[in-house]
Formats: sequence, C-alpha cells, structure tokens
Amino acid sequence: MADRGTRRIALVAAAVALLTLAPGCYAIKNIKNRVSTWRPFTSSYDDPLANEKLAKAHELYNTGQYSKAYKIFKELADNQGNSNSLAEEARWMQAESRRVRGQFPEAVDVYHRYLMDFINGAHKDQAIYWIYQIGTYWLEDFKTELAARQNESGILHWRPSWPHPGDITRPTIVQESRAIEALEYVTTYDVRGPLADKALYWCGYVRFIRGNFEEADHYFQMLINMHPQSPLRPQAYTFAIQAKNASTGGAVYDGNKCAQASHLIQVAEASIPEMTRDPQLAEMLAKSKFAIRYQQAEKDFLTAEYYERTGHPGSAVFYYTLTERRYANTRYAQIARERMARIRKRMDAGDIPTSNDPLAIAQKKWKGMFAKKKPPGNDDEEEDALGIGNFVPLGMGGFGGSSGGMGGMGGLGGMMGGPAMNGGYQR
Repeated sequence: MADRGTRRIALVAAAVALLTLAPGCYAIKNIKNRVSTWRPFTSSYDDPLANEKLAKAHELYNTGQYSKAYKIFKELADNQGNSNSLAEEARWMQAESRRVRGQFPEAVDVYHRYLMDFINGAHKDQAIYWIYQIGTYWLEDFKTELAARQNESGILHWRPSWPHPGDITRPTIVQESRAIEALEYVTTYDVRGPLADKALYWCGYVRFIRGNFEEADHYFQMLINMHPQSPLRPQAYTFAIQAKNASTGGAVYDGNKCAQASHLIQVAEASIPEMTRDPQLAEMLAKSKFAIRYQQAEKDFLTAEYYERTGHPGSAVFYYTLTERRYANTRYAQIARERMARIRKRMDAGDIPTSNDPLAIAQKKWKGMFAKKKPPGNDDEEEDALGIGNFVPLGMGGFGGSSGGMGGMGGLGGMMGGPAMNGGYQR
C-alpha cells in the first residue's frame, strides 16, 4: 500500500512538471508570466505594455467600467518604472475613477497622493478644486447642527452622531475632522489660490465654534496675512481678535495674546472701514474691546493680590493703584480702592502686613502675645538718662528756651575751652 501511494505521488509530480514545461498550455503560460513579473520587494519594474494598458484603462473608463479601469490606473501609477507623464495621468485617472463612483473619502486620498507626487502637475488646479468641493460637502452636517443649536451660547462641543449610515460619499467616522483635513490640503498646496481664503475661513470657523481657539487664531491670521483682498478679511479680523483673547487661558496666564488682540483691534479700525460701518461687526468689536480690557484689569488686580498675600504691601498698593487708574469703569477698580484703604490703615496703625508663610504668622502672633510691653513714658526716661532726648548738632544755633541750654557759638566756646558740661549734652 505504501508503494502504491508513493507511485501515485510520483506520477502527479511528473504530470505537473510536464504541464509546466509544455509550450502549448495557456493556463501554465499565464502562471509563468505572473510569476516572472512578480516583485514582492519593489514597485519599480519595466513594463513594455504600459501605454497599451493606459489606453485600455481609458477605454474602460469611457464606457463606464470604472472599477476595472481603476485597477489598471492604480497598477500603472504605483509602478515607479513608468515615465513621469504616464504615472501622473494614471494617478489622476485613478482619483477620477473613485470620484465618479461617489467614493469621496478614497477620492480625496488619491487626489492628495497626486498633489504630493506631482506638485506642479497638469491637473493640480482640478485636484484642489475637487478636494475643496468634497470638503465643503462634508461640512453640510456641521451647518445643520449650527442651525439646530442656534439658541445655545458658549462653546458648541462636538456631539457624536451617525446621520448617514452606509453612505459611501461620506467618511464612516470623524466626518468633521476629515472635512478640515481636506480643506487643509487646499491651503497647503495652493495657499494663495482662489479657494485658499475660503478654505482657511472654514477651518478657522469650525475650530472657533468647537472651542479650539489657538488653531482658529492660526487659520484666521493666515487669511489676514495671505489674502489682503479677500472679502472674508473683516470677519477674519473679528474672529481672530476673539480667538486671541480666548486662547490665553485666563488672566493668570501670559498676557501676550491679550496685548496682540488689542493691537489687532487698532489695526482693524485703522485699515478696514467695514469694521466700523457694519453694525454687526462694530458690535462684535466693541464686545471684544471690553473683554480684553476686563481680562487685563483682572490680571493687574490678581498681581496686586499676590503681592499683598506674600507680604509686600508697597508692591500691592502700586498694582492696586495701577488697576484703579487704568480700568476706572470696572468692578476691579472699586475693589482695588477698598484694598488700598485697608492696607494703608493697617500700616498707619503699625500693623505691617506679612506673608501667608505660617512661620512668619506664628512669629508675629508670638511677639504680640508674649513680648514685654514698656509702660508709657519709659522711652522718654531712657532718652533723658542718655542725654539724647533733644540733641541738636553743634553749631546749629542756641539751645534756648526754658531748659537753659547753651547758645550758639558761646556753647561751642564752652565746649572748646570753658568748664566741662555736667551730665553730658546740655539741652
């Protein structure tokens, strides 16, 4: 039995070998051709039929067989051994094959690959145009959400939802992020193009609504700097000012962004007439001014509180005075005035404010409770005993009066050659 099994295996192997070597077997020829062109570790190989394949793929595309055409276009585009013009055309048609079938997420990825590989390609403007159109199409759900939540105030955080299950024209998840990513491609590969200002505005606006103020400020600032003639520039100024003021994190953090926002207001008022003529923009600008001024007042006030808390009354009074004078119409000015009066009252009473250091507070209380208090008049008696109660430098005039001291130069003569004074200095 074992010999029969071995014979059968040998016969099968011999038959396979004969079929492989047979010149007339087309199935075996196909296998041999595929194996000979298979290169698992490289995507660059010589393809003498590349032009014929490209023509066949175009024919399939024109007849509506987009799926078959896509495979051929992708194979030609991925082959780094093909010419640059052929690879560019194949990559472009690969993206088009995705788009015409409604596969927008995949189409954007291939358009992006085209722009990376052929930054100055013949279809660059068309690729950017379709990326922008798809990106704004994906933002339709964001606009619908804004309309539904228009009565809400503050930051409108993203709410997870899946409004279009099974829709191949939209990303399965993170549709809003994919939309921003697509619009960023537009600004990356054509930052001064005709669609770049709109793409920057939408990127900044979505980030602003979601509370990502630092990135919103970045996009709006790019729009202001790169597109001085854009009709969206006044709105970009308004949102950039608000984003700068809101991105500081509060008055306890660095106030540089707040100062930049204040400077941007001055530039906007001086260079853009629409900022003062349009009632809506003027109102937003006035609110921004108040918010910036209020935050700066809070920062100076908190600085004064810090110095008061750490036992530096002079510095505290300085910053309280600064707050009162700079921001006279805010509530911090009134509180600063009351704090200054309290510090001065304590200092006049001899109660010098100390820091919140527990050791310093304990020492102060210890001295107040157990230090020996001198009886009234005791200091005067010590000064009389030492003879320094009413000491005046010599030569400064007579020490007249009921005390009967020495007078003028006469006293000096007595000191130099006259009788010695009894009891030290005379008064």
